[in-house]
Amino acid sequence: MKTKSNPNNVGAAVIGLGRGRSHVSSYAVAENCDLIAVCDINEEKAKAIAEQYGCDYYTDYKEMLKRDDIDLVSVVTPSGMHSEMAVEVAKAGKHCLAEKPLDVTLEAIDAAIAAFDKYDKKLGCIFQNRLEPAVALTKQAVAEGRLGDLVVGNVMIKWYRNDDYYLANGGWRGTWKWDGGGSLMNQSVHTIDILQWIMGEPESVTAQIKVANHKIESEDIGCALVKFKNGAFGTITGSTATYPGFGTSIEIHGTKGGICVKDNQIVSWKIHNDDKEAMEAEEKKMIELTAKVKGSGANDPNAISQGTTFKQVQDMVDACRDEKRRPIIEGREGRNAVKLILGIYEAAKEDKKVVF
Repeated sequence: MKTKSNPNNVGAAVIGLGRGRSHVSSYAVAENCDLIAVCDINEEKAKAIAEQYGCDYYTDYKEMLKRDDIDLVSVVTPSGMHSEMAVEVAKAGKHCLAEKPLDVTLEAIDAAIAAFDKYDKKLGCIFQNRLEPAVALTKQAVAEGRLGDLVVGNVMIKWYRNDDYYLANGGWRGTWKWDGGGSLMNQSVHTIDILQWIMGEPESVTAQIKVANHKIESEDIGCALVKFKNGAFGTITGSTATYPGFGTSIEIHGTKGGICVKDNQIVSWKIHNDDKEAMEAEEKKMIELTAKVKGSGANDPNAISQGTTFKQVQDMVDACRDEKRRPIIEGREGRNAVKLILGIYEAAKEDKKVVF
């Protein structure tokens, strides 16, 4: 049986070994952390990964949660299972890092948040794209008022997934029950989170969704027009039907300038400065800062960069070791993007404006 190498280390475990493999590899190299166990209903997969990383494996996550040497658990299962499993993690007296979205209904998300409050444990939600330098720099510029009053924010997630992607692992992706939707709730949720994180709280939304190129229940393309409470507008296009995949774009505009990000690289940084040379020099500097960023999931989910996932995993480990420290992205943050996406679905299905 795997044991901690140091009693002061955080003992970590992972439930779900699809996307969860990135959590496993992150815990395996995180400081002050020992990967104790992994769990998946596919025993062959669980055993193989356990052997690779020198840890124990389970097919029943509730049995795994009985262990006293596990302090932190990543829940990386189909989205509609996140809250139910996270609540069990809280009841077992352990901290949790849940994958996005935190769940597919606000009721389920609220139940998870309440459970960790009740048992006084920490809940983090994976939104690692917030940690990308291009995104963090954009957020900082907006927070400092450098773009002036916000006018419009545009995000486009033009990805492609083939039919095999939707059929894999029991075909849970693209279902309303387990995926909570399609290209908006699964692939686009990261970028929609960034849009509302930077632009502010939404006031209303109108939208359209449809299935264009897959045999799935939910949408593979969705378009929305958002009005934010600060008066700014926002547009969202999220798709897995845009062959062969054209990447992700984030554009934020204000009365004093705008910033454009493409696949986590700053491609335009134009903020008003009476000194034109200084303005151009700043743009050049910002473009160079992110020029070497790699990894896009436009046509291959395995091509997504894992660097920021590791940063968030390490942060969660550090938060578990320090009672006074909160996770950099808490579970409550997982509610906002889902609320907006659910509003988009309601607006599209009922062909009306949804007011939040």
